[in-house]
Amino acid sequence: MTEHAPDGADLAAIRHRFSLRVAALLTPEQQDIAVQVFQQIADREDDATARAWMIGMNPHLDDQAPILALQDGRTDDVLAAARAYLNGVWA
Repeated sequence: MTEHAPDGADLAAIRHRFSLRVAALLTPEQQDIAVQVFQQIADREDDATARAWMIGMNPHLDDQAPILALQDGRTDDVLAAARAYLNGVWA
């Protein structure tokens, strides 16, 4: 999984696509992680898939949505779940 930091304009566009209503539930640090994960999935799949992944139940997170897991402070778990998804590990 290649990690890259989006520039300011990209970050603003990503946050807009992800939905400011959802991002508003998170701290700025959590938002950065959410944007990073969203972009990694969107780069591999598309925006709709990334959005669905962020808000859908996830078996790697005990069926909690990644966005809610981030809100609960489970950053490492969300990053691991994203890696598993991008590597094709489903459960």
